[in-house]
Amino acid sequence: MSTSRLSALLWKEAQDLLRTRAAVMPAVLMLLTLALPFGIAIGIPLVTGDTMVDDSDVVKALEVARRYWPAVTRLSPEAAVQAFFFQQFLMLLVLVPVSGSMSLAAHAIIGEKQARTLEPLLATPATTTEILLAKVLAALLPALLLEAVAVLVYFGGIAALGYPGVFGALATLHTALVLLVLGPLATLIGLQIVVIASSRVNDPRTAQQFGTLVVLPLVAVLVAQGTGVFWLTVPMILFAAVVLTVVWILLALFGIAVFERERILTRWK
Repeated sequence: MSTSRLSALLWKEAQDLLRTRAAVMPAVLMLLTLALPFGIAIGIPLVTGDTMVDDSDVVKALEVARRYWPAVTRLSPEAAVQAFFFQQFLMLLVLVPVSGSMSLAAHAIIGEKQARTLEPLLATPATTTEILLAKVLAALLPALLLEAVAVLVYFGGIAALGYPGVFGALATLHTALVLLVLGPLATLIGLQIVVIASSRVNDPRTAQQFGTLVVLPLVAVLVAQGTGVFWLTVPMILFAAVVLTVVWILLALFGIAVFERERILTRWK
């Protein structure tokens, strides 16, 4: 693998994405979903006066959370409920880069096919590995930047609007692993799936639908924690990180194998 060729490919992909607003806008619009947890944890109690401290489902879920989250036991009942909701919606911060970057990855190949710029790229000395890696990284880097912005907005809002102690209760190793390990790995796998699908189909929306397969397990975790079925612990996150890394490597190898650069042009014409 040539570092210079990979750098040139990344620069080319970045320029292409910046020129395509239709691919960039969905990623930016995903930031608007951050209003949802603030509406639930702060807005609804403020309007209705119901802090949900006596809600049976919330009480049950908090009992499970307290076994693995000692910091929440030091909070007032109202602050504990608020911290619980903000903790659950950490998965939303993972979904923001995953969902927001799907259009970027889909455009990376299908957009070039439609613009008739893929042929010259495949004719260059760049290997299939370098081409596909550049396309994944070109979508991953903006996705990570999007996640960083989302984290700053999210925790800035909690510090400014939340009950005293809520911000500190969320500043844990668990939170760091979810955002810095689970989030990027889930995004990487989603992008890899979209790039593979993009090499086999002609419709960007179809390729994005394949990528949403990554979203389903994350939503399942959010729902399971919110209902008190289980709690995502640090060992679980570390184990999931190993599994996701292996899955990404296998997907990358599979993507290289099915990307038939000699036949792909004739198949797309």
